[in-house]
Amino acid sequence: MTIQPQLIEQTGAAIESLGTRVTEYFYDHLFRHYPELRPLFPAEMTEQKLRLFQSLLIITSQARNPERLAPYLQNLGIRHIRYGARPEHYSLIGRSLLATLRHFLGSQWTREMAESWIEAYNLAATLCVHAAFEAMQPARFVSLTLEDAKPIVESP
Repeated sequence: MTIQPQLIEQTGAAIESLGTRVTEYFYDHLFRHYPELRPLFPAEMTEQKLRLFQSLLIITSQARNPERLAPYLQNLGIRHIRYGARPEHYSLIGRSLLATLRHFLGSQWTREMAESWIEAYNLAATLCVHAAFEAMQPARFVSLTLEDAKPIVESP
């Protein structure tokens, strides 16, 4: 399997006019099949649905520009640390994304399209996970010193 950027771009073109209906379906699928992920998301999902939709459009529009897309995905992985995202969540999210694309693309969702998306998603998720891992490296911890909590009064 290889990533075929033109198929990823076609997906973006196909879903662009659908707006957040795509991400609404995605989150409905995600929470129905993987309810353990629901606590990672806000109660009010309007803004989250819009952000995900915008991310999908960015990713699909940059399929031919991996040098521009990689930093975006790495930053995404790092940002998701604060939401409690774990490496094992990425495959669950990927399954819901593929189910969503299949739903909206209908007959355009061919084996070739599915294979291309699987490869693209796996690469994107790998970039996110590795960036998050790097950001959380224990070696980045800097031990506290007295300079961090200077005494108000020096001991006699």
